[in-house]
Amino acid sequence: MLIFSKKFFNIYQKEEEIEKIEDVIFLGAGASASEGAPVQGALFKEYFRLYKDGEIPYTNSEINTRLVKFFNAFFGINVNQRKVENISFPSFEEILGILELSINRQESFRDYSFSPAKPLIQQIREDLIFLIAIVLDKKLETTPQYHEILVNRLKKEKRLSKTCFISLNYDILIDNALIKLFPEYHVDYGVEFTNFERKIESVKYWERPDPKKSIFLLKLHGSLNWLYCPTCISLTLTPLEKRVAKLVFEPQYCDMCGGEMIPIIIPPTFFKVMSNFFLQKIWRKAESVLTRARRIFFCGYSFPDADVHIKYLLKRTEINKGSTPEIFIINNHEGKPLYQKEEEEWRYKRFFKEKEKVHYTSYSFQEFCEQGINT
Repeated sequence: MLIFSKKFFNIYQKEEEIEKIEDVIFLGAGASASEGAPVQGALFKEYFRLYKDGEIPYTNSEINTRLVKFFNAFFGINVNQRKVENISFPSFEEILGILELSINRQESFRDYSFSPAKPLIQQIREDLIFLIAIVLDKKLETTPQYHEILVNRLKKEKRLSKTCFISLNYDILIDNALIKLFPEYHVDYGVEFTNFERKIESVKYWERPDPKKSIFLLKLHGSLNWLYCPTCISLTLTPLEKRVAKLVFEPQYCDMCGGEMIPIIIPPTFFKVMSNFFLQKIWRKAESVLTRARRIFFCGYSFPDADVHIKYLLKRTEINKGSTPEIFIINNHEGKPLYQKEEEEWRYKRFFKEKEKVHYTSYSFQEFCEQGINT
């Protein structure tokens, strides 16, 4: 007589849940922008506007001091003496690329050391990650409107349980929209959280998702509601709360081992490192889901050349599956130049093998949320 453990059945059920997935919705920065989040190119401008207007008083003043000094020393930008609106900031990729090359090559800049005794380069990199968290926390304080409309439409159409969400964003807009459907539906991030094992005093309880009710939400670049303990290699979820933004002024400690917790945020950079155990698991789950998907909807995502990891994932699943799924691009907005649309469509069509299956639509994310696409 064969005896199977509960864990075995959970794994089997998980595979069953992946098998039922028909649609994958990719959420890029444009989807969050519809709710008020700044696009990547505006993060620095928005941060220093908030800083100068005194709208982020809780922020550790040392971070402000370091970042103000850094931008002046490296790029000749004195935010204290100029109007932020008139400043042309470098891109995130440029700045992080320089810092990460410095770290990888173990080289310092004058007054900006790499050495373990005074690791200022590493500190600035960490400050920039917290900058993202602070801006998103401040700009997304309201209830998500369009993400909720999308989720409720899919539920009404009886497509929600057949849909997997893959988010490239750190914010928790789609998380909160899905969590509102509990207990009818459970959010499954594709990884284990410490919240599953016991009720933790410092965070809200999180029930292990029931495979029969689960909706997959795979966040490939990390999330503002995840706290990672590098000591005991555990991950804690802070439901409905962007707790990462609080790490700046209030360190969080692991309830399991007491170690100091850190974010899992893969910032926009040319040198993305996906070595984290939990992220690797999520990427594998995304590969399984994409291999089975019939349709992929790219929302608010321009398919930039720099996103090689995403393109590798998509190409791997396309080739291993043996065919291209139906691809729908939803990334229009009022006033978008024609040349930009044409370039975007070209990027998608040149990448996928079966060009006739790539559909570049005129829909905005808001329109897609409200009415969907007739396919």
